[in-house]
Amino acid sequence: VTPALRFTTSVNGWIAGSRFYKGAGNTGVHVGSLWTSPGTLLGQVTFTNESASGWQVAYFSSPIPVTAGTTYVASYFAPSGGYAADSAYFANTGVTNGPLTAPQSSAVSPGNGLYAYGSSPAFTNSTYNATNYWVDVVFTEP
Repeated sequence: VTPALRFTTSVNGWIAGSRFYKGAGNTGVHVGSLWTSPGTLLGQVTFTNESASGWQVAYFSSPIPVTAGTTYVASYFAPSGGYAADSAYFANTGVTNGPLTAPQSSAVSPGNGLYAYGSSPAFTNSTYNATNYWVDVVFTEP
């Protein structure tokens, strides 16, 4: 399974890494990806030295430039499932943290709550119930 998050930035900057929240049942080799909204892969990173649970972070070999006002998709591959999920999290509101915004699902089409089923990391436009899968990025400004 590849859970994902759609987001925008209000300033130019870089995505230095990928993050996800890991529960005890989320085992296997995890791969973080950054995509353009139409589905062009911008970068991938394999998570190493993970803890049993909590936030996991992996850094791309080089920070990936992102442009203000552009929509991106951050995802990670969870080969065994067990991913964190809060159903309807983005149903009534988006979330803004500094210059990054994950939009409310009804504000974009397709909405947030992105996921893909498969045996390898994949881009997706499939959504389920405005779910927050606890995928995030490490953003840096100039």
